[in-house]
Order: sequence, then C-alpha cells, then structure tokens
Amino acid sequence: MSWYSRKLADIPGIRHVFLDVHDSAVFDKSQMVDIKQVHGPEILHFTDTPLERPHVDGVVTSVSGQKVGVATADCLPLLMASGDGRVIASVHAGWRGTVQGVIERAVSAFAAQQIAAEDIVVAIGPHIRACCYEVSPSFYDGLLQGPGADAVREYRDRLFFSVPQQPTTKSARAQAADGQWFDLPAFCLIQLAQAGIASGNIEVLEKCTYCTPDELGSYRRRTHHPATKTQQISWIEKI
Repeated sequence: MSWYSRKLADIPGIRHVFLDVHDSAVFDKSQMVDIKQVHGPEILHFTDTPLERPHVDGVVTSVSGQKVGVATADCLPLLMASGDGRVIASVHAGWRGTVQGVIERAVSAFAAQQIAAEDIVVAIGPHIRACCYEVSPSFYDGLLQGPGADAVREYRDRLFFSVPQQPTTKSARAQAADGQWFDLPAFCLIQLAQAGIASGNIEVLEKCTYCTPDELGSYRRRTHHPATKTQQISWIEKI
C-alpha cells in the first residue's frame, strides 16, 4: 500500500509517495540519491552525484528526473516542495536530528534557492506517535542539549504526557513505571512553525508505525517483539 499527500499532489510537475514495507522491499533504491542517514542536521544540496556517499539526513534539489528520499522506521519522513514545484526535498527527522535543527536547515536550503518559507509545502509520512513512544525521564534532559532546547522548554506540556495518547489494541505497552510518552510529530510541527512554514501548507499522515505491523516497520516495535528489520521508503521527484 502507498500513501500520498493531497497538498503535494496539487503542485504541478511533482511525483511523490510514502511506501509501506512491502512496496519498500521491492523498491529500487538506486533511483534515489544515495545518502547515509546519521540522525543529524546536515542537508545535501544535490546538483550532481557526489564522489563519496554523504552522511546527511536530507536532500534538497532542483534537478528534474532525480528522486530524493529517505528510509524510516519510526522517525518522520518529510517530503517538501516549493509551491511552484521548482525545488524539492526529503528529510529524515528523528528526535536527534530535529533537536539539532535538521528542519530549520532544510528550510534554509530552500531559502538559498530563493524559496521563502511561506511558499514551502510539507507532507509528513508514517511515524511513531504518542500512543507508543515511551521515553525515560532523562530523555527530556537529553533534548535540552541541542539547539532546539528553547522550544522543548517552552512547549514541554505539548510534547510530554504521563499516559499514552489515543492508544489502540496494537499500541506499545508501558515498559517502566515512571515512563513518559513523547509526541515526536508535535515537536516537528513546532520546529516547522518556528522556521516560518504556514500550518495550512503542512499535511500529516497520522499513521503510527508501531500500531500497524502489517504495513509499516518500527524500530521500537522490534525492540519489544523481535522480528526481521524492515523500513519504509518515502520519495519525491520533479518530472
């Protein structure tokens, strides 16, 4: 099964898709710009195939006919495009990259191509949600070590909960008496807003990777229920 963004689909000359684990398993990754994701903030401005595989967590390009994408298994896959379809990007946004500023750097990469933040459309694919993302009390202090610390302090009540949010029968069970549940997509949305992205230009696929074992891979779920490693691919392309 595949998922699409209505907002991205409205942009002329753009193709994109969020693949499930089954379609991802047979997808030819050589079609995408080859990057090594390292949970950091670096963004590649792609103009031609690099000599060495870059260690980055996002790719921005204006090159036609070149897919850019990311592999995820709980982190957020962001597919982005300027409203005129001239510039596109894919971003891998886990908590580490987000607190280090990967979203802000992606928006800055658009700005370097003369694309204002208010002209950027963002689609967020399947990811782990606050129904399943249990963290330890020390996790909060870890977030305070990155450039996004001020947002973490300001919006703590929107990011952390004492109980899982809207759990299902397939959601993660609590692992610790003092655990908290972290809202990773909310953190991403806060960072997008602070970078100047209009809320009306953002579309979120509210599908939890942990809760959907038949369709999506989840790193967290594998730590609770050992299974073969699976990921999903999300990509975008100018045509």
